[in-house]
Amino acid sequence: MSRYRRSSPWGRVRLPLAVLSLALLGVSCTHGVTPHAEARSMHGTGQVSHVWPGGEPISYNDIACGGDTSCSSGYTGSAPAALRRPLHLPALVHGRCPTHRARVVEPHVGAAEGPGPIYPVIADPPPPGSLTAGTVFGEQKVLWIGAPRYRGPVLIRGGQLGGHNPVKFDGGTGVLFPELQVPPRSQDDLAGLPRRGWRGWASGTDLRAPGCYAWQIDGTTFSYTVVFKAVQTR
Repeated sequence: MSRYRRSSPWGRVRLPLAVLSLALLGVSCTHGVTPHAEARSMHGTGQVSHVWPGGEPISYNDIACGGDTSCSSGYTGSAPAALRRPLHLPALVHGRCPTHRARVVEPHVGAAEGPGPIYPVIADPPPPGSLTAGTVFGEQKVLWIGAPRYRGPVLIRGGQLGGHNPVKFDGGTGVLFPELQVPPRSQDDLAGLPRRGWRGWASGTDLRAPGCYAWQIDGTTFSYTVVFKAVQTR
């Protein structure tokens, strides 16, 4: 399994079904806010090798290194248990996906969703037919940005509204996880990252069917959801 490059960000987002490509609606494209927040393209590269086993513990280092035990990202520990609040995803509104208009919260980045302090910014959709190699998932690039006012850890999970399809996450290592974990800012220096200003983490949100979905974003002082819609582009 390939070693995670700490100077690189986390992953991206595509969706499948045969030769299905999905795009997430609601946010414009973006460029990185810090040197480590510049997304790496995985379209058609076939880097994803497997899905993280359900129920197996996950650490910051697992996500950064894709579970490679010979890799050390510099991060220690995992998301605190207090962040593992029950998922409270919103319901469909009269059968419709309750998305909201995105807005610019950081001038060097595209429009973002949610109340913050952690915001998803959805990048350009993958080309039609892009699939995550070796899985039944397609992937869309998502940049997560964190406002300077919050310095704690973050746990990001997701689910489908009105359905049972899972939401997976890729940190750029080729492994799909059931969640994203962001270490507290106090650990950034361990990985050689800046300790001031906005933080950014490139990632992938991976789905296997179109529909209405939501991320739940948990920190030490907040818990909220951001709804997005995945559509078939071909």
